[in-house]
Amino acid sequence: MGCQPHQGAGYFAVDNPEYAQLYNTFYGVEVPSHVGWKIPQMYDAALAGKLKAMWVCGEDMGQTDPNTNHVRKALGALDLFVVQELFMTETAKLAHVVLPGASFLEKSGTFTNGERRIQRVNAAVAPVEGTKPDGQIICDIMERYTAKTGRKSGNAKSTYEPDWILQEISRIAPFFKGVKWDELGEQGKQWPVNADGTDTKILHVDTFKRGLGHFYFNAWQMSPEVKANQAEFPYIITTNRELEHYNCGAMTRRTGNGEILTEDVLLINPEDAAKHGIAEGDMVCVESARGKVDIKALITDEVKPGILSSTFHFPEMMLNLITSSVSDSLAMCPEYKVVSCRIRKARKTHLRESGEVVAKA
Repeated sequence: MGCQPHQGAGYFAVDNPEYAQLYNTFYGVEVPSHVGWKIPQMYDAALAGKLKAMWVCGEDMGQTDPNTNHVRKALGALDLFVVQELFMTETAKLAHVVLPGASFLEKSGTFTNGERRIQRVNAAVAPVEGTKPDGQIICDIMERYTAKTGRKSGNAKSTYEPDWILQEISRIAPFFKGVKWDELGEQGKQWPVNADGTDTKILHVDTFKRGLGHFYFNAWQMSPEVKANQAEFPYIITTNRELEHYNCGAMTRRTGNGEILTEDVLLINPEDAAKHGIAEGDMVCVESARGKVDIKALITDEVKPGILSSTFHFPEMMLNLITSSVSDSLAMCPEYKVVSCRIRKARKTHLRESGEVVAKA
């Protein structure tokens, strides 16, 4: 759908002149033909004064992205920060403008899963008063923009409807060619969908579409995080999720799940706990090169000695204060699973000062 900074809808490379012209012709305006920034690069660009505005739809980076103070500093450097959300999340609190969106139950559209299945979702209830589906908010902003600038794409519409969205996608993404809103039914269709509406249950049968296979070798390298910090910070903490909550917990903490799992805890091996005089339920100060957090100990053999683990579902804990900005070289996905740290029994609980999340321990 063109969410990647280097690809437009249909996975076409935006810096390929042939594909760039395809998009220009289709949309009736000149589309950017250079590779954009990925998320960590956006933060660096904001701090360098190169990125002036950001519009975020349904992402709580101020809680879920690593190295929280770095992220918040970058968002604070923006001239305009717009957040489109269901709730007043930690990120929405930092925004200049909050656009109230609608949940999946309040709008119609499609989800495409890892099975290549395009599934129709129908609105079950009307949006809460004062909110709008994400697609309608985008249409409204486009209307205001074109009225002010006079620039209008030939495909622009003022009212969001899932059927014309799919029509547009089918005209630009070859593997969506035969997708029609009214023909998705209860089970959906698996792309590629041919012009006659038939889909593809099994993509690879006798061979792979790109040939027998391409193999790449990448030699193992120690994480820069561990390499630089292992002497001073000998433990590794890895973040995870619990069944009851998803990611920042913006939705799940507002359900009955919040009564089942009420806080983030630190999983620590009995050997490590004994070494530091930590008992079950004690507050533990976990410190990395970025800062400190205090978190309650859960002593368990689910983690090996030298390895700690916790979740970041609760903003009161703000575990991502201590995680690092190190990311992989290709997707630039942060290295949440390998964070060098040290531990000791804590003396005080965490505080908030001057808009920056800090911990006194």
